[in-house]
Amino acid sequence: MSTEQGAAKPRTRKLRTWTAFGELGRRPTEYEVLTHGMNHTLRPTPLELGPEVLGNRWLREHRDAISLRVPDWDAFRDPDAVTYGSYVAMQDDQETYVEGLLERFDREDHDAGLSEEALQRLALCVTPTRYLAHAQQMLSAYLQQLAPGSYLATCATFQTADQLRRVQLVAYRTTQLQRTHPSRAFATGERAVWEQHPLWQPMREAAEHALITYDWDQAFVATQLVFKPLADMLLLQQSALELSTAGCTLDALIADNLWRDSERSQRWTTVLLRMLVEAGPENREVLQRYLTSWVPRGQAMVEAGSQLLAASTGRAQTQIAEAVRAGWRSLVEPAGLSVDPV
Repeated sequence: MSTEQGAAKPRTRKLRTWTAFGELGRRPTEYEVLTHGMNHTLRPTPLELGPEVLGNRWLREHRDAISLRVPDWDAFRDPDAVTYGSYVAMQDDQETYVEGLLERFDREDHDAGLSEEALQRLALCVTPTRYLAHAQQMLSAYLQQLAPGSYLATCATFQTADQLRRVQLVAYRTTQLQRTHPSRAFATGERAVWEQHPLWQPMREAAEHALITYDWDQAFVATQLVFKPLADMLLLQQSALELSTAGCTLDALIADNLWRDSERSQRWTTVLLRMLVEAGPENREVLQRYLTSWVPRGQAMVEAGSQLLAASTGRAQTQIAEAVRAGWRSLVEPAGLSVDPV
Protein backbone atom coordinates (compact mmCIF):
# COMPACT_ATOMS: atom_id res chain seq x y z
CA MET A 1 0.00 0.00 0.00
CA SER A 2 1.37 3.44 -0.93
CA THR A 3 2.30 6.10 1.58
CA GLU A 4 -0.51 8.31 0.29
CA GLN A 5 -3.02 5.53 0.84
CA GLY A 6 -1.83 4.85 4.37
CA ALA A 7 -1.70 8.49 5.49
CA ALA A 8 -4.22 9.43 8.19
CA LYS A 9 -6.88 11.92 7.20
CA PRO A 10 -6.51 15.31 8.92
CA ARG A 11 -8.95 15.75 11.77
CA THR A 12 -11.26 18.73 11.66
CA ARG A 13 -11.89 20.56 14.89
CA LYS A 14 -15.49 20.21 15.99
CA LEU A 15 -17.39 23.18 17.29
CA ARG A 16 -17.66 23.14 21.05
CA THR A 17 -21.12 24.63 20.97
CA TRP A 18 -24.18 24.78 18.75
CA THR A 19 -23.58 26.56 15.48
CA ALA A 20 -26.44 29.01 16.09
CA PHE A 21 -24.39 30.54 18.90
CA GLY A 22 -21.11 30.88 17.02
CA GLU A 23 -17.90 30.13 18.92
CA LEU A 24 -19.00 30.35 22.54
CA GLY A 25 -16.25 28.01 23.63
CA ARG A 26 -18.69 26.35 25.99
CA ARG A 27 -22.01 24.65 26.03
CA PRO A 28 -24.95 27.06 25.95
CA THR A 29 -26.95 27.29 29.14
CA GLU A 30 -30.53 26.12 29.39
CA TYR A 31 -31.58 29.78 29.39
CA GLU A 32 -29.70 30.41 26.13
CA VAL A 33 -31.05 27.28 24.42
CA LEU A 34 -34.62 28.27 25.29
CA THR A 35 -34.22 31.93 24.32
CA HIS A 36 -31.74 32.27 21.45
CA GLY A 37 -32.96 33.14 17.96
CA MET A 38 -36.65 32.90 18.77
CA ASN A 39 -37.70 36.05 16.92
CA HIS A 40 -38.70 34.92 13.43
CA THR A 41 -39.42 38.48 12.25
CA LEU A 42 -35.78 39.61 12.14
CA ARG A 43 -35.47 39.50 8.35
CA PRO A 44 -35.93 41.91 5.41
CA THR A 45 -39.66 41.11 5.17
CA PRO A 46 -40.51 40.56 8.85
CA LEU A 47 -43.94 38.95 8.47
CA GLU A 48 -44.92 36.33 5.91
CA LEU A 49 -47.15 38.82 4.16
CA GLY A 50 -46.72 41.34 1.37
CA PRO A 51 -43.76 43.66 2.02
CA GLU A 52 -46.00 46.75 2.04
CA VAL A 53 -48.67 45.52 4.45
CA LEU A 54 -48.99 47.64 7.59
CA GLY A 55 -47.28 45.14 9.91
CA ASN A 56 -44.16 44.95 7.77
CA ARG A 57 -43.99 48.68 7.22
CA TRP A 58 -44.44 49.25 10.97
CA LEU A 59 -41.59 46.90 11.92
CA ARG A 60 -39.25 48.35 9.31
CA GLU A 61 -39.96 51.92 10.42
CA HIS A 62 -40.24 51.59 14.19
CA ARG A 63 -37.82 48.71 14.88
CA ASP A 64 -35.35 48.25 12.03
CA ALA A 65 -34.75 51.97 11.41
CA ILE A 66 -34.17 53.03 15.04
CA SER A 67 -31.21 55.26 15.89
CA LEU A 68 -29.53 52.87 18.32
CA ARG A 69 -26.91 50.71 16.61
CA VAL A 70 -25.77 47.38 18.04
CA PRO A 71 -23.72 44.75 16.15
CA ASP A 72 -25.61 41.86 17.71
CA TRP A 73 -28.74 42.44 19.78
CA ASP A 74 -28.67 38.80 20.84
CA ALA A 75 -25.42 39.46 22.72
CA PHE A 76 -27.66 40.78 25.51
CA ARG A 77 -28.37 38.45 28.42
CA ASP A 78 -30.94 38.79 31.17
CA PRO A 79 -28.93 38.95 34.43
CA ASP A 80 -31.60 36.77 36.06
CA ALA A 81 -31.64 34.32 33.12
CA VAL A 82 -35.40 33.91 33.43
CA THR A 83 -37.09 31.21 31.35
CA TYR A 84 -40.75 30.30 31.17
CA GLY A 85 -40.20 27.45 33.63
CA SER A 86 -38.23 29.49 36.14
CA TYR A 87 -40.69 32.40 35.86
CA VAL A 88 -43.68 30.18 36.57
CA ALA A 89 -41.93 28.62 39.57
CA MET A 90 -40.77 31.99 40.90
CA GLN A 91 -44.15 33.68 40.57
CA ASP A 92 -45.95 30.65 41.94
CA ASP A 93 -43.94 31.14 45.13
CA GLN A 94 -44.77 34.85 45.17
CA GLU A 95 -48.48 34.25 44.59
CA THR A 96 -48.53 31.60 47.30
CA TYR A 97 -47.06 34.17 49.69
CA VAL A 98 -49.58 36.87 48.69
CA GLU A 99 -52.53 34.49 48.84
CA GLY A 100 -51.41 33.55 52.36
CA LEU A 101 -51.42 37.24 53.29
CA LEU A 102 -54.90 37.76 51.84
CA GLU A 103 -56.32 34.75 53.69
CA ARG A 104 -54.67 35.66 56.99
CA PHE A 105 -55.75 39.31 56.97
CA ASP A 106 -59.24 38.33 55.84
CA ARG A 107 -59.57 35.99 58.82
CA GLU A 108 -58.47 38.81 61.09
CA ASP A 109 -61.09 41.16 59.57
CA HIS A 110 -58.31 43.59 58.74
CA ASP A 111 -60.28 45.84 56.37
CA ALA A 112 -63.10 46.45 58.84
CA GLY A 113 -60.64 47.93 61.29
CA LEU A 114 -59.06 50.42 58.91
CA SER A 115 -59.14 54.03 60.03
CA GLU A 116 -60.67 56.89 58.08
CA GLU A 117 -57.19 58.08 57.10
CA ALA A 118 -56.25 54.60 55.92
CA LEU A 119 -59.36 54.26 53.78
CA GLN A 120 -58.79 57.65 52.20
CA ARG A 121 -55.19 56.73 51.43
CA LEU A 122 -56.20 53.44 49.83
CA ALA A 123 -58.85 55.16 47.70
CA LEU A 124 -56.37 57.80 46.55
CA CYS A 125 -53.05 55.94 46.24
CA VAL A 126 -53.77 52.22 45.82
CA THR A 127 -56.99 51.24 44.09
CA PRO A 128 -56.53 53.72 41.18
CA THR A 129 -53.21 52.04 40.34
CA ARG A 130 -54.94 49.36 38.29
CA TYR A 131 -55.15 51.99 35.51
CA LEU A 132 -51.47 52.77 35.93
CA ALA A 133 -50.49 49.09 35.95
CA HIS A 134 -52.59 48.40 32.86
CA ALA A 135 -50.78 51.20 31.02
CA GLN A 136 -47.47 49.64 32.09
CA GLN A 137 -48.71 46.28 30.82
CA MET A 138 -49.51 47.70 27.37
CA LEU A 139 -46.15 49.48 27.20
CA SER A 140 -44.27 46.32 28.18
CA ALA A 141 -46.17 44.33 25.56
CA TYR A 142 -45.19 46.88 22.90
CA LEU A 143 -41.53 46.59 23.87
CA GLN A 144 -41.86 42.82 23.51
CA GLN A 145 -43.59 42.96 20.12
CA LEU A 146 -40.95 45.24 18.58
CA ALA A 147 -37.87 43.99 20.45
CA PRO A 148 -34.86 43.72 18.09
CA GLY A 149 -33.67 40.48 19.74
CA SER A 150 -35.22 37.44 21.35
CA TYR A 151 -33.43 37.90 24.71
CA LEU A 152 -34.92 41.40 24.99
CA ALA A 153 -38.32 40.16 23.90
CA THR A 154 -38.28 37.52 26.63
CA CYS A 155 -37.50 40.09 29.34
CA ALA A 156 -40.33 42.31 28.14
CA THR A 157 -42.70 39.33 27.97
CA PHE A 158 -42.17 38.47 31.63
CA GLN A 159 -42.44 42.15 32.54
CA THR A 160 -45.82 42.20 30.81
CA ALA A 161 -46.86 39.21 32.90
CA ASP A 162 -45.66 41.04 36.03
CA GLN A 163 -47.98 43.92 35.20
CA LEU A 164 -50.92 41.59 34.65
CA ARG A 165 -50.22 40.14 38.08
CA ARG A 166 -50.32 43.63 39.56
CA VAL A 167 -53.59 44.51 37.80
CA GLN A 168 -55.17 41.34 39.17
CA LEU A 169 -54.00 41.96 42.74
CA VAL A 170 -55.17 45.57 42.75
CA ALA A 171 -58.55 44.51 41.37
CA TYR A 172 -58.83 41.80 44.04
CA ARG A 173 -58.02 44.23 46.85
CA THR A 174 -60.44 46.80 45.40
CA THR A 175 -63.25 44.24 45.49
CA GLN A 176 -62.41 43.26 49.07
CA LEU A 177 -62.55 46.88 50.16
CA GLN A 178 -65.79 47.48 48.28
CA ARG A 179 -67.46 44.56 50.00
CA THR A 180 -66.30 45.66 53.45
CA HIS A 181 -67.06 49.35 52.89
CA PRO A 182 -69.97 49.44 50.38
CA SER A 183 -70.83 53.05 51.15
CA ARG A 184 -67.51 54.22 49.76
CA ALA A 185 -66.55 54.51 46.10
CA PHE A 186 -64.22 51.52 45.96
CA ALA A 187 -64.52 49.82 42.53
CA THR A 188 -66.55 52.74 41.15
CA GLY A 189 -64.57 55.90 41.87
CA GLU A 190 -61.07 55.02 40.64
CA ARG A 191 -61.56 56.16 37.07
CA ALA A 192 -62.51 59.65 38.22
CA VAL A 193 -59.42 59.78 40.44
CA TRP A 194 -57.17 58.62 37.59
CA GLU A 195 -58.63 61.04 35.07
CA GLN A 196 -59.37 64.09 37.23
CA HIS A 197 -57.36 64.25 40.46
CA PRO A 198 -54.66 66.93 39.94
CA LEU A 199 -51.86 64.89 41.52
CA TRP A 200 -52.54 61.90 39.25
CA GLN A 201 -52.42 63.90 36.01
CA PRO A 202 -48.62 63.99 35.49
CA MET A 203 -48.54 60.18 35.67
CA ARG A 204 -51.53 59.83 33.37
CA GLU A 205 -50.02 62.29 30.92
CA ALA A 206 -46.70 60.42 30.94
CA ALA A 207 -48.52 57.11 30.36
CA GLU A 208 -50.45 58.51 27.40
CA HIS A 209 -47.37 60.05 25.80
CA ALA A 210 -45.44 56.79 26.25
CA LEU A 211 -48.27 54.86 24.60
CA ILE A 212 -47.92 56.96 21.43
CA THR A 213 -44.11 56.68 21.33
CA TYR A 214 -43.66 54.17 18.54
CA ASP A 215 -39.94 53.86 17.72
CA TRP A 216 -38.60 51.01 19.83
CA ASP A 217 -35.58 52.85 21.19
CA GLN A 218 -37.66 55.86 22.21
CA ALA A 219 -40.32 53.59 23.71
CA PHE A 220 -37.58 51.83 25.69
CA VAL A 221 -36.38 55.13 27.15
CA ALA A 222 -39.90 56.35 27.91
CA THR A 223 -40.98 53.08 29.55
CA GLN A 224 -37.85 51.65 31.16
CA LEU A 225 -35.96 54.81 32.10
CA VAL A 226 -38.80 57.15 33.05
CA PHE A 227 -42.42 56.09 33.35
CA LYS A 228 -42.21 52.59 34.81
CA PRO A 229 -39.30 53.02 37.26
CA LEU A 230 -40.60 56.33 38.62
CA ALA A 231 -44.17 55.09 38.96
CA ASP A 232 -42.92 51.95 40.71
CA MET A 233 -40.58 53.83 43.03
CA LEU A 234 -43.45 56.09 44.01
CA LEU A 235 -46.43 53.74 44.15
CA LEU A 236 -44.72 50.54 45.24
CA GLN A 237 -41.45 51.24 47.06
CA GLN A 238 -42.30 54.57 48.70
CA SER A 239 -46.01 53.83 48.99
CA ALA A 240 -45.27 50.67 50.98
CA LEU A 241 -43.59 52.80 53.65
CA GLU A 242 -46.46 55.28 53.80
CA LEU A 243 -49.12 52.55 53.84
CA SER A 244 -47.42 50.84 56.74
CA THR A 245 -47.36 54.11 58.71
CA ALA A 246 -51.08 54.62 57.99
CA GLY A 247 -51.98 51.15 59.29
CA CYS A 248 -52.61 49.60 55.85
CA THR A 249 -50.38 46.66 56.70
CA LEU A 250 -51.76 44.23 54.12
CA ASP A 251 -51.44 46.65 51.24
CA ALA A 252 -47.94 47.65 52.36
CA LEU A 253 -46.86 44.00 52.25
CA ILE A 254 -48.41 43.49 48.81
CA ALA A 255 -46.71 46.63 47.47
CA ASP A 256 -43.41 45.43 48.87
CA ASN A 257 -43.87 42.07 47.15
CA LEU A 258 -44.72 43.69 43.80
CA TRP A 259 -41.63 45.87 44.14
CA ARG A 260 -39.56 42.68 43.70
CA ASP A 261 -40.87 42.44 40.13
CA SER A 262 -39.88 46.04 39.51
CA GLU A 263 -36.38 45.44 40.82
CA ARG A 264 -35.97 42.57 38.34
CA SER A 265 -37.09 44.92 35.54
CA GLN A 266 -34.50 47.48 36.60
CA ARG A 267 -31.75 44.84 36.65
CA TRP A 268 -32.18 43.86 33.00
CA THR A 269 -32.65 47.49 32.02
CA THR A 270 -29.31 48.36 33.63
CA VAL A 271 -27.51 45.53 31.82
CA LEU A 272 -29.02 46.58 28.49
CA LEU A 273 -27.97 50.19 29.04
CA ARG A 274 -24.40 49.07 29.67
CA MET A 275 -24.40 46.99 26.47
CA LEU A 276 -25.79 49.91 24.45
CA VAL A 277 -23.20 52.45 25.59
CA GLU A 278 -20.37 49.94 25.15
CA ALA A 279 -21.50 49.35 21.56
CA GLY A 280 -20.60 52.93 20.64
CA PRO A 281 -20.51 56.49 22.02
CA GLU A 282 -23.21 57.53 19.56
CA ASN A 283 -25.66 55.29 21.43
CA ARG A 284 -25.12 57.24 24.65
CA GLU A 285 -25.86 60.45 22.75
CA VAL A 286 -29.07 58.97 21.36
CA LEU A 287 -30.19 57.72 24.76
CA GLN A 288 -29.39 61.02 26.45
CA ARG A 289 -31.28 62.97 23.78
CA TYR A 290 -34.39 60.85 24.27
CA LEU A 291 -34.04 60.89 28.05
CA THR A 292 -33.60 64.67 28.14
CA SER A 293 -36.87 65.09 26.26
CA TRP A 294 -38.58 62.97 28.94
CA VAL A 295 -36.96 64.51 32.04
CA PRO A 296 -39.63 67.24 32.47
CA ARG A 297 -42.40 64.61 32.52
CA GLY A 298 -40.38 62.49 34.92
CA GLN A 299 -39.77 65.41 37.25
CA ALA A 300 -43.48 66.27 37.16
CA MET A 301 -44.28 62.67 38.11
CA VAL A 302 -41.91 62.85 41.07
CA GLU A 303 -43.31 66.16 42.32
CA ALA A 304 -46.96 65.17 42.03
CA GLY A 305 -46.46 61.58 43.16
CA SER A 306 -44.54 62.59 46.28
CA GLN A 307 -47.31 65.06 47.17
CA LEU A 308 -49.86 62.30 46.62
CA LEU A 309 -48.07 60.06 49.11
CA ALA A 310 -47.13 62.66 51.72
CA ALA A 311 -49.31 62.79 54.81
CA SER A 312 -49.19 64.59 58.12
CA THR A 313 -48.39 61.35 59.92
CA GLY A 314 -45.72 60.22 57.44
CA ARG A 315 -42.64 61.64 55.75
CA ALA A 316 -42.51 65.05 54.15
CA GLN A 317 -43.06 65.41 50.42
CA THR A 318 -39.46 66.56 49.95
CA GLN A 319 -38.11 63.40 51.60
CA ILE A 320 -40.16 61.14 49.33
CA ALA A 321 -39.21 63.12 46.23
CA GLU A 322 -35.51 63.02 47.02
CA ALA A 323 -35.59 59.27 47.65
CA VAL A 324 -37.20 58.72 44.24
CA ARG A 325 -34.78 61.05 42.46
CA ALA A 326 -31.87 59.18 44.05
CA GLY A 327 -33.28 55.90 42.76
CA TRP A 328 -33.76 57.40 39.30
CA ARG A 329 -30.18 58.62 39.18
CA SER A 330 -28.84 55.25 40.31
CA LEU A 331 -30.65 53.61 37.39
CA VAL A 332 -29.21 55.80 34.62
CA GLU A 333 -25.94 57.26 35.88
CA PRO A 334 -23.87 54.04 35.58
CA ALA A 335 -24.46 54.34 31.81
CA GLY A 336 -23.24 57.93 31.81
CA LEU A 337 -26.75 59.37 31.50
CA SER A 338 -28.23 62.25 33.44
CA VAL A 339 -31.74 63.11 34.60
CA ASP A 340 -30.83 66.53 35.95
CA PRO A 341 -32.93 69.31 34.43
CA VAL A 342 -31.13 71.13 31.63
